[in-house]
Amino acid sequence: MTATQSEVVLSDRLELFGINAGLADDCREIWSAVAPDEDDLFAAIRAPISAAVSDKAGLAALDARVRAAIARKYADIRAQAWVDEVRDCMAEAVALGAPRLAIFAALSAETRWVHDAVAAAWAEDRARFVRLSRALTILAHAQTEIFAAHIGALRRREDNERRTREGAAFNQEIMSIVDRTAGGSQRVRAQAADASQAARGMLGKTSEVAAAAEQSAVAMREAAQTAAGLIMAIEEARNEVEVAAGVATRAGDQASKAVKVSQALSAHVEAIESILGLIREIAGQSNLLALNATIEAARAGDAGRGFAVVAQEVKSLASQTARATDDIATKIGAIQSATKQTLEANDSIQHTVEEVQTSADRIRKAMEMQAQTVTMITAAVDETALAADSMSSTIAAIRADTENVASEIDEVEKSFGEVDAQMTNFKASAGKFVQNFAA
Repeated sequence: MTATQSEVVLSDRLELFGINAGLADDCREIWSAVAPDEDDLFAAIRAPISAAVSDKAGLAALDARVRAAIARKYADIRAQAWVDEVRDCMAEAVALGAPRLAIFAALSAETRWVHDAVAAAWAEDRARFVRLSRALTILAHAQTEIFAAHIGALRRREDNERRTREGAAFNQEIMSIVDRTAGGSQRVRAQAADASQAARGMLGKTSEVAAAAEQSAVAMREAAQTAAGLIMAIEEARNEVEVAAGVATRAGDQASKAVKVSQALSAHVEAIESILGLIREIAGQSNLLALNATIEAARAGDAGRGFAVVAQEVKSLASQTARATDDIATKIGAIQSATKQTLEANDSIQHTVEEVQTSADRIRKAMEMQAQTVTMITAAVDETALAADSMSSTIAAIRADTENVASEIDEVEKSFGEVDAQMTNFKASAGKFVQNFAA
């Protein structure tokens, strides 16, 4: 650092402390008394600092610089160079770990040692001793103020460096926080955008589902109506089957009655046959009587001629009766055959009617079961239709909620955009603050 760069400018202090050409001559005269024993002087100066510093190599380098600075000071007290060299020596001592009190102790040791050397050299020349003691006092005061100014400047420089470090650390931490926050905000914005897109995609899906649910509800209601119509048709068919079963029952009853009538007719025919048998027997006996009468009439001759005619007529009637009886027997046989066929047909009809009744009962029971099943299906379809309606309403509510969520997500994304802008502003403000803090 040059004199123009030094924070402690000697020229500002020359007049204040009375540092003039006369003082410069006195300082050179003082050094002439000190120079022969300067090693002892520097040992006294070094003692307070070496007690606090363990770096021997650093102490040796510092000792060389201190020797040069002190020699320059006594050689030309009005030169800025020794002030800057003292400043550098103090900074180096502090860097080695010497406390500030040790530095002032070294300055005090120098003043005492030089004063003792002057007293020893000119003890007999009182006027000279007083003049040089006065010069030492001025030098000590000026040097103490310069040391204090250097310490203050050093402290300010250290404070500035500390503030710079702290500001840099603060700025780095703030920038890191801002960057992380901005990164997180951007990620959240991206996630919000994805969520908004997904929500809007879900809106389309829910619209499709709502439409499908509505169509399903309509189809279910139509199915319920169809099932209701099917129940009515099954009920009508069951009624028709019951009517048919009633007709079959009546037909069975009538067939039973017909069987009974046919059986009665057969009994009557058998009775007629027995009567015909009796008539045949009577006709045969009449024919035999007529034959006997004819024989007796022939025996009687003319007296029996009339009786023979009657016998002949009786025989003729008996023959006609026999033929009529045979004819009736033939017809009765036909009647018996027809009656037998009628009985068999009636039995078959009755059996068929019974089968029809059994089938009708089975059909009626099956239709009743089908009606119950269709009723259950109808109830299930109704419940499904209600569920579809409810689902449609729920989906509509979900769609509304999804729209609200999508809008809120858009607001969140917008808010995080504002946060990004605020973080950018905060980052710039933090940078300015750190610059001002470190200045």
